[in-house]
Amino acid sequence: MQLRNAQKQFEEKGFGIVLVGLGTAQQAEEFREEFSVPFPIICDPHKELYRQYGLRRGGVSSLISPGVIVRGMRTVTRGYTPGMPQGDVMQMPGVFLIDTEGRIRYSYFSKDASDHPPAEALLALENLSS
Repeated sequence: MQLRNAQKQFEEKGFGIVLVGLGTAQQAEEFREEFSVPFPIICDPHKELYRQYGLRRGGVSSLISPGVIVRGMRTVTRGYTPGMPQGDVMQMPGVFLIDTEGRIRYSYFSKDASDHPPAEALLALENLSS
């Protein structure tokens, strides 16, 4: 997991990592165990945070786009088997970097279900300097 590998660098810039998911607390714990996730996970099955941060729902193309298919194939070749989707599969993800004072320093709204900026790109952002 790219975020796990970059955790120390984010902390050095004054950021912690928190994941937000649509599942239940039990599903989050299963995810944490299966993928050895060291970060806190907020369960948001009613999508309150998704709405507050302006994350949209996608259409069918956001689930079966060429990018999603290619990234999915890469994931399988790395030994990860996708499980059954849980929650609202049309809910698009995003990335928000929020400093310790609660200011959003960076926002990224994913174009499809597999669209995530690399940790290295996030760490290289100019506005993350202390």
